Amino acid sequence: MSVLIQKKDLLDLMQKAFPLIPTKSSLQILSNFKISYIDSKLEISATDLDHSMKVFAPAEGEAPFDITVNARKIFEIVRELPDGIVSMEIDETVLILESERGFSCKIAGADSQDFPGFPENDSDNSFHIKSSSICEIISKSSFAVAKDESRAALCGILWEIFSDKTGMVSTDGHRLGSSFLNVNLPVEDGISGILSPRSVSSLSRILNAKSEDMIDVILGDKYVTFQSPDFIMCSKLIEGTYPDYTKVIPKNNPKEAVVDRVMLLNAVKRVSVLSNQKTHLVKFTFKNGMVEIVVLNREIGGEARDSIPIEYEGDDHVVGFNGQYFTEILDIIETPKIRIEMNTQISACLLFPVYEKEEEQKKSDDLFLIMPLRIMEEVLAT
Repeated sequence: MSVLIQKKDLLDLMQKAFPLIPTKSSLQILSNFKISYIDSKLEISATDLDHSMKVFAPAEGEAPFDITVNARKIFEIVRELPDGIVSMEIDETVLILESERGFSCKIAGADSQDFPGFPENDSDNSFHIKSSSICEIISKSSFAVAKDESRAALCGILWEIFSDKTGMVSTDGHRLGSSFLNVNLPVEDGISGILSPRSVSSLSRILNAKSEDMIDVILGDKYVTFQSPDFIMCSKLIEGTYPDYTKVIPKNNPKEAVVDRVMLLNAVKRVSVLSNQKTHLVKFTFKNGMVEIVVLNREIGGEARDSIPIEYEGDDHVVGFNGQYFTEILDIIETPKIRIEMNTQISACLLFPVYEKEEEQKKSDDLFLIMPLRIMEEVLAT
């Protein structure tokens, strides 16, 4: 008994689930998709034991079935199929795949009973949130996740949920991204969890950043679950306590500049071509009405400088930043102008989007932080 599904729908399911297939695993079954048909839907499951996902699409068939097959092989085959209807049939533990254009193949599978079960998350902390809202706070926070595995908590994204707002924060000690939305949620006391980068990247691939569709969320002590009519994903939370990130956000920032974001972004990109490949040091000199951006690389005998107009008044202020980190933040901010708040050469610098019509444009409360780099005397002398 065969199941019929459009090739584009089948490929879409596999593209969503495949990133969870581990590249290396001692359990062979984890290299497989579990493919099931029930209630007029084709379901594809994937897991690496820490993250599990099921994705669904409409299909036509006469009887339920399930089988597990090598995910990479079936994905590569389906990707190369011509558009049209694909037929899937099971003969004991063999999957028979046929295209209406004449292609057919057989892939040996395994008993689906050996495939790990989907985790249960029975927490009472459940709520609904827009797909676009989740994508918004993920994109503005996840870039700053730490890579140092000795600090496990910093290797994740802190998700805080309150009755009147929710947001995500991440930091690696050199930069910080924070984004909070003002939304009403059925949460009496503030709850939080540390999401893994793999969780948020998988979620970002599935969700539509412009969709107003609601996503069901269950945040437990060990797992977080996301569900919609098209998918369900359950991921382990990172254990541990996230450091108090508010302590690193400076409260006293007497030096303030407002600048065109794209103009600044392009200027930093131009001079950064000659920056040191390890430090990516770029020197900023803020003066009345302008900022001078300089790179001096003695290793290659290179020097680059540019200057652009800004809104700044006060004493000259010289500070160095990692140009790569700086442009990454500028790429994330969407407003035409940004505000830069500073104090000393060694204190953290804050960047904020500037909303000219705040009530019309502002979607979230965003804060970005970047730590300065030490500027060598030879650079200061330029």
